[in-house]
Amino acid sequence: MANILDYLDWRGDVPFSADPFNEIDGLILSQFCYVPLEDVVPESFSESISIPEAYKIYDPEKVDKKRRIITFEQDNMLFRKLAESRRYRGTLLSGYVCMVEHSEDMQFSALTYSLPDGSGFVAFRGTDGTVVGWKEDFNLSFMQQTAGQQQAVCYVDKAFSGTDIPIRLGGHSKGGNFAIYSSMFCDENIRGRIKEIYAYDAPGFRDEIIDSDTYKKMLPYIRSYIPQVSIVGMLLGSSCEPKIVKNTAIGLSQHFSYSWELRRNRFMLADKLKKSGDVINKAISGLLEEFSDIERQIFTDSLFEVLNSTDKDTLKEINKLRLYPALIKAYSKLRPEQQAIMKGAIKKIAKDGTGAIFKPQQT
Repeated sequence: MANILDYLDWRGDVPFSADPFNEIDGLILSQFCYVPLEDVVPESFSESISIPEAYKIYDPEKVDKKRRIITFEQDNMLFRKLAESRRYRGTLLSGYVCMVEHSEDMQFSALTYSLPDGSGFVAFRGTDGTVVGWKEDFNLSFMQQTAGQQQAVCYVDKAFSGTDIPIRLGGHSKGGNFAIYSSMFCDENIRGRIKEIYAYDAPGFRDEIIDSDTYKKMLPYIRSYIPQVSIVGMLLGSSCEPKIVKNTAIGLSQHFSYSWELRRNRFMLADKLKKSGDVINKAISGLLEEFSDIERQIFTDSLFEVLNSTDKDTLKEINKLRLYPALIKAYSKLRPEQQAIMKGAIKKIAKDGTGAIFKPQQT
């Protein structure tokens, strides 16, 4: 079935004047944000570069192998197709930021697009495989505001200060969470110009955010999409009913954008989640409900204390011999009754949810 690369082959010559910005464009721009663009796209918002010009400068061979995420080769192909596309030819790139701050548990990256239709789009990068990036994901479960969320708000304010253009925000995975969060807490004048917020398999929020008036005001602008096996996108709470996208991948691999199915300028939708993924979601949700904020923090800090002691920056550098002790130490910090709850959840996942990880699922 067709994916976002096929979309650029088939519809890349269709300008925005003929076919306005849509949900597939949002996923493309959110996925492109994963490309390392240091020394290619200006950090300043007052300077910009077109996608074809940026592609001429970009050299994937110079990207450190530790920074080459799972979709690295596909992202390079996406870059090429965007550069060749009539639809995106007039799009300008600016404001590229990529920050990793260990002291603040922050992994943050964002990119601003000035589109041919006169609008602006900010894409926030999801978790990129760094240890600190994954810890920030865990922090979402017990912190009222992470450093990355705060940075996202500041970024949007800087990107659109002094402008009057229509605004869209988006992101894949944690980037979608940042997009929604920044829409709620950015400058009021900027918030009033936000037309759409795209969240692709993005984690939700704590109850105090979901119940807030600010969240409820932005809810009509949120466009949420998840694959048939969604784990990340079902974490924490959300009042936005997501659309379920059909997928060609197996299990957790459905999280990655290139397996999301589409037809013309729309996703192909499913009626419900796969059963095995739903089992994992309920097990994880049950675990979160049993732990207080302090207990979630203790578990997270214990886990990442061991992972950080390996002096490795990315999870793919940490082998199983180092990962298992980290999990055991974090587990040992739990109360006996919580250890029992975690054991039960793991057994249930092993029995009924393995299809979300290892094999095709049955609906």
